[in-house]
Parts: sequence; structure tokens; C-alpha cells
Amino acid sequence: MSSTASTPMVRPPAAGDKTIITNLRRLTALRAIALSAYIGVSLWLADALSGGALVFVLLGVLTTLVSGWRARGSVAVGRLEFFGHLLMDWLWLPPLLAFSGGAANPFVTYLLVPLTIAAATQPRIYAWLMAAISIAIYTGLMAFFPGVDGGHSAHAGHDMGHAANSSSDFYRHLIGMWATFTFSALLIAGFVNSMAETLRSRDRHLHQLRQEQARRDQVLSLGTLAAGTAHELASPLQTMGLLVEELQAQQGQAAPDMAEDLALLQQQVGLCKQALEQLKIRARDPDGSDALQPVAKFIDRSLERWQLLRPEARFDLTRQGPLDFNARLPLTLEQALINVLNNALDASQAAGNQSPVRINADWSTDNLRIQVADSGGGLDSATESEGFGIGLILSKTALAQLGGRLTLATRENQAGTIATIELPLETAENPHPQEERRT
Repeated sequence: MSSTASTPMVRPPAAGDKTIITNLRRLTALRAIALSAYIGVSLWLADALSGGALVFVLLGVLTTLVSGWRARGSVAVGRLEFFGHLLMDWLWLPPLLAFSGGAANPFVTYLLVPLTIAAATQPRIYAWLMAAISIAIYTGLMAFFPGVDGGHSAHAGHDMGHAANSSSDFYRHLIGMWATFTFSALLIAGFVNSMAETLRSRDRHLHQLRQEQARRDQVLSLGTLAAGTAHELASPLQTMGLLVEELQAQQGQAAPDMAEDLALLQQQVGLCKQALEQLKIRARDPDGSDALQPVAKFIDRSLERWQLLRPEARFDLTRQGPLDFNARLPLTLEQALINVLNNALDASQAAGNQSPVRINADWSTDNLRIQVADSGGGLDSATESEGFGIGLILSKTALAQLGGRLTLATRENQAGTIATIELPLETAENPHPQEERRT
């Protein structure tokens, strides 16, 4: 045996991680621009930065470097971590404002920027939490660092040091600014977050539609290939049937085992011909205008046909429903059920388990529900909802077109998988149940 040194592989970021990393890069750039603008305006107006303000400017630069380092994209960034990077602005911005004019500093409006980003990118609870923090910070600045006596008379439009009434007027001005800030924060947390959630919901819906369209395109290509294959197989099957009949006529007093083998071969050739004939019928009648038939007989006929296809199959059937109830059950439903049964039998055989496949059929006047449980290896949590194999892909698509669905889940008390077929029944009284379910 040869051994090779293994090196740890870095998992590439998923689609959601890439979006968060992109947003983190934008946040880093925006923070750098804000700090540069603050430093430039401060040097232009005051020619210098105070010692306390310089400390928190450096802290802002440090948070920018940290966010930029995490935005490299080598390691996935989660939603909660991105919210933490937004909260990092509160490490340097509130004390910086306190040391440079307090609530009277025009730069105080930057408190709305992290809130806007949170409302556009985070869930509702994070947006409201950020709004509460922003309002609390602004309120604290108003209470402890209003900036009325801090020499920022230019913001009020007149000199605050000449008279006490001037200071009072400016403080009322700050109260109005606080009310406006609070109202803006609530609007951003409510409406902007709702609009962003609507856009995210639309994107998820479009993604589901694209997946459904891709699945339909795959089934359409398989259908085209099946039609061509059926045309090519018609002549060879006819030849095989004739040869089997000749062998049966010539074998005479041959061994009984040979006669049984020839009979089984003739039966399998007949099933192949029947499948091709059903394909031709479906091609002539693509809408599947099948006649009403008893649900119980449909299940019995499907299981009988499955046993003809898989003579080694064994099953335990449990039925619950009115035996004389009629519904329109298209041929595609029978094919979907047989595909599910084949997958269950294959899974049990692959696990070396010879237990019979358990089938539970339950129907009412509105719905049909069939559960098929195998004794195979089961499904892990990553594949419980996805399925596997072309047979299940075709079954899922066929059931979706009929308004039903196919779900897979691991059996709870023992090894194996449970496949559940759910379908609204089309009857004379309810001819279009799938349209009602979609609406």
C-alpha cells in the first residue's frame, strides 16, 4: 500500500458566503471613505485632531483593517459575523463624536449608515436591534455631549455664547434633529428591511423556478432520447419474440428448466413491447386523458406489473380507503410508483437485506398517499430532500406536473428509507384538483 501526504483543502465560499463577503468589502471601503473624509474635514477646519479624537480615529482604522482582512474570501463569513463587523463601528464612532462636538457634530448622521446596511442585508430582528442601538447612542450624545457650549456655533447658524436664549434655541434645534434621526431610523428599520426581504424572497422564488426549468429540460431531453430509443428497439424486440416462439416450438421434449426459461424470456419480451406501446399511447395523448378507475384496482395492477418486471420482488401491502372509489389515475403515476418500488428493492438488495418492501396506500375522496419503505442503508441528512437516480428524477417531475410530490426521508426506528407519494385525486366531481392546490 502506498501513502500520500494529504494537505488540508480550503472550502470555497458558497453562493451565500460570496454575497456576504462582497457586502463586507463594501462596508470596509465605506468605513475607509468615512474616516478619510472625517480626517480631511477636521484638518481643514481645525488644522489638527485632538488627542482623544486621534485615538478613536486609529481605532476606526484598526477595525477597517480587520474587516478588510476578513473580506479576503479565503474563509466563509456568516451572517452573524457580518453583523458583528457592523457593530464594530460603535467601538470608535460614538466616542469620536463625543470628543468632537457631540450631538452637534454634522458627522453624527453617519450613525444611520450601519443601520441602513443592516436593514438591507440582515434579517428583521438584526435591523431593529441596530435601530435601537443607533437611537440609544444618539440619545446618549444628546444627554451627555450635546455640544451646545462646545464652540460649534456654525452648525446652529449663530453664536451660541452671546446669550442664554441662543443656547436654548440651539438645544431645541438639537431636539428636532434627534426626533428626525429617530423617525428616520425607525423608517429604515421597517420599510427598507421589508423591501429588502421582498427582493430576497423574489430571488429565492426565481432560483426555484430556474431549478424547476432545468429539471424539466433534463426530463425533456430524456423523453426525446426515450422516443428515439423506442423506435430503434421495436424491430429487435419483434425479432426476439419470433426467435423465442421458434425455440419454444423446436424444444419439444427438452428439459423443463429450458421450457421455464423460454417462457420467462417470452414474458419479458412481452413486457418490453407493452412498455413501448404505452409510450406510443402517451405520445398520441400527451395530456393523459385517462378514464376513471378504482384506486384499489390501480394499485393492485401496478404491483402486479412490478412483479412481472421484478419476479424476485416481495412486498407487504397495507391499504386504507374506499374500495369502490374511482379517480382519474394517469399512466405516468403508475410509472412513477414502479420507479419508486424499483429503487426501494435495489436499496434493500444492495444492503443485503431480503426483507419485503413495505407499502402503505391511503386514499380519500381528495388525496392519494403511498408510502414505500425499504430496508437499505438509508439517507443521510444531506440527501434526504434531494433524491438520487434518473428514476426518481422522472418520478418527481411527473408527480409535480400532476400537482403532487415525492419526498424521501430516513426511517426512524430502523435502517432504510421511506419514499412518500402524495397526489390530489382527479374525480368527476373535482376534475382539476392540482390547479386548486396551486392557487
